[in-house]
Amino acid sequence: MVARPQASVTLNRVQSGALSARSDKAQAVAQALETWFATASEYQREMMGFVSMRLEKDADTTREILGCRSLADVTAIQSRWMEETMHDYNSEVDKLMSLCTRSAEPVDKR
Repeated sequence: MVARPQASVTLNRVQSGALSARSDKAQAVAQALETWFATASEYQREMMGFVSMRLEKDADTTREILGCRSLADVTAIQSRWMEETMHDYNSEVDKLMSLCTRSAEPVDKR
């Protein structure tokens, strides 16, 4: 009868280790989900801000073009708009790539 308590102690240790391993996995999954949701939320805020900024700039450019008196003025405004647009989109891609890269880093390296 003395062997039974020893087996129970061993079984309890094994079960405790299994529960601990499950708990660690559950915590890892929870942390991954939390990171994903935070990144998705930040990504969405960034995109909404960018779209708002671009729509405002596009509207300003349209108003400017409507006030032009010559084709040369229209061409100059359109050229400036194209340069600004390309710059804005390139900057936004850099920001979004940085955000995605940062979210993929291990927590201890952030």
